[in-house]
Amino acid sequence: MWGEGPPIFVRRRGLRYVILRILASRSPLTGAQIAEEIERMTWGFWRPSPGSIYPALAQLEAEGLIRVAKVDGPKKFYELTDEGRRYLGIGSDYIKEAVLAFENLYSFLLENWDKLDAESKRILGEIAEGLLKTLGGR
Repeated sequence: MWGEGPPIFVRRRGLRYVILRILASRSPLTGAQIAEEIERMTWGFWRPSPGSIYPALAQLEAEGLIRVAKVDGPKKFYELTDEGRRYLGIGSDYIKEAVLAFENLYSFLLENWDKLDAESKRILGEIAEGLLKTLGGR
């Protein structure tokens, strides 16, 4: 879908890192649900294929970073293990986690600004204005 490959934050940290981050915030999830979440996070700009997601899930499971939480027919639901949490450095500070996710998304949007349509830019402008208002115009 990208033509030029996945966004820069995926190239830097890898699909596996994004999968771990998603499972840290919401699990258990199937591979299809993880792909949908990535698509949602990137506002439809990128949806990894099953040929990318499932090998990454298998590798993460083999490394002990995720495990199958339950099986429902052909569907496997994955969750982060304690080792996966340690790998991500997750503690109890979810605010820092949210700021890191926002920082990654912000970088991604800046790097792809010229690819956004006018409506997306308008929406992002409103978000920026709201942030500035909340921060007191800093």
